[in-house]
Amino acid sequence: MKKYLQKFAGLIILVIISIVIAQINLESGMALAMALPVGFGPLKWECGSENMGGYKNRLLFIPACLVSDIPELPDTSTITEAADLVTAAGAFTFKETTDTPIFIYATDKTVQLQAENQGETDGQSFRQFGEFMHPGSQVEAAAFAREVNNTPGYIILEDPNGIQYMVGSKGLPCTIKPSFTGGAARTDRKGFLFTFEADSFCPFVVLGTPIDMDALENPAPVGP
Repeated sequence: MKKYLQKFAGLIILVIISIVIAQINLESGMALAMALPVGFGPLKWECGSENMGGYKNRLLFIPACLVSDIPELPDTSTITEAADLVTAAGAFTFKETTDTPIFIYATDKTVQLQAENQGETDGQSFRQFGEFMHPGSQVEAAAFAREVNNTPGYIILEDPNGIQYMVGSKGLPCTIKPSFTGGAARTDRKGFLFTFEADSFCPFVVLGTPIDMDALENPAPVGP
């Protein structure tokens, strides 16, 4: 009987030791996970995820000279979620209450946004760049091209899922280079091509508080 009790006691001790070791490993793993900076998580891809490329054929331009405050990326020391690393919080504050973002119609399938890595080792960042086409040769488009040619600001574009992206940040606004092509053949493209770019810490910046583009495209009538 004593022999069986000794074996049973030994088994209990082994179980306790196993539990202690497992707890230590679990706590070590949790400590390691907690030590990793926010954003260093697994990159998964859920079954059935939709991933349509391109952007909607409408944009917004906000001249930097018209605003006193803009959405900004939060301080990295305050970030707790990975999404916050690339999400600009806040809203645009216009100096004049009558000012609004400038709505721009773009030819379908001409709106682009890309990002490339730039800089030297230990000093790398991203160059966000893109373009869009506005059709025709209206004098209003030519006038806009002249004014935006040397006006830094912020571009807002929207993907098929309705997510809005902001190009340009405080101190690092977006610059725009307009050009015009009248075409040669009757089937050639005719219109204004606008290319834009901005330096950023991120490959893209999501606008945390989307802007109502529908209201800007079709503003409500004023007065009786």
